[in-house]
Amino acid sequence: MVRYGFRVLIVLTLLMSTMSTPTSRAQEASPIPTEVEIAPPISPGTDITTETLAEIRLPAAVIPQSPAIVDVWLATLAPGQEIGFETGASPPSIVADVVLSGEFTVLSEGRLQVLRAAGREDVPANTVVSIHPDETVIYVDNQAEQTFRNSGRGTLTAISFGIFSAAPPSTFTEGAVSQEDWERSGLAGQDLTARVERLTLPPQAGLPAFSPDVRTPRIFVVAEGVAQRAVIPPDGATPTAAVPFDRGESIRFQTLENGEQLQLHNNEDQPLVLLQVTLSANQTAKPVDEPRRLPKWPVSTPSTVHGD
Repeated sequence: MVRYGFRVLIVLTLLMSTMSTPTSRAQEASPIPTEVEIAPPISPGTDITTETLAEIRLPAAVIPQSPAIVDVWLATLAPGQEIGFETGASPPSIVADVVLSGEFTVLSEGRLQVLRAAGREDVPANTVVSIHPDETVIYVDNQAEQTFRNSGRGTLTAISFGIFSAAPPSTFTEGAVSQEDWERSGLAGQDLTARVERLTLPPQAGLPAFSPDVRTPRIFVVAEGVAQRAVIPPDGATPTAAVPFDRGESIRFQTLENGEQLQLHNNEDQPLVLLQVTLSANQTAKPVDEPRRLPKWPVSTPSTVHGD
């Protein structure tokens, strides 16, 4: 799909699926915001459930060459709503939608692949195909003209992600995985696997703190509840202020300083549901030397920027 589109409840812009938009918050260091509590001690891993929704193979031949970005978002489409995009509405890219609830039909002038319980279905161009819960559609030719329609009675919700060329004249210059981190990851030019998982955290629980690995970037989207994100410094120093992320907002990948760890936790009295997309090479990727820093996403782009 195309990353520019709409959202049913909150109007946003998207780049990949012709449905709703990603909401990324930049994770650059910034002063501690006011009225935000410092991250409290958390008992990580308590009663957290993990469900694998999809494992998607992306051959190197269909992945845009560098420079490129990765973006992830929660997409929604209202009952009976239809949206379409002309040829070339997005730069060279490959996008996938994993349906969480509802159903929709897709008509593309390019090739599609659909992952169903029975296996992979290759869909030729100009063929209408229906996608249901727990199924995945991959837009192999994402620059092709596409039309999407919610064919069900309920709201369609999907977790969407894609890899987009950032080479001029593309305006897709920053995403949940930046150009810089994509280059450093060593994933460019390799066969990749994208694992999509649903994590459910009970009240007052948190994921075990971890050090983000650029070779296997993990991106999170809040599906339900409010996630608190904090950076845990080494040697027992005071954590950074916890930054809240609401439903539909994505928590982008960020490389931390040596010894720092990232923690996501749930301070609410209701469960927190996170959707996690993890990219990895089918063979171990070797990070490349860190390049020069690239410019931030222009002000005119859709994503919401929020510091730590």
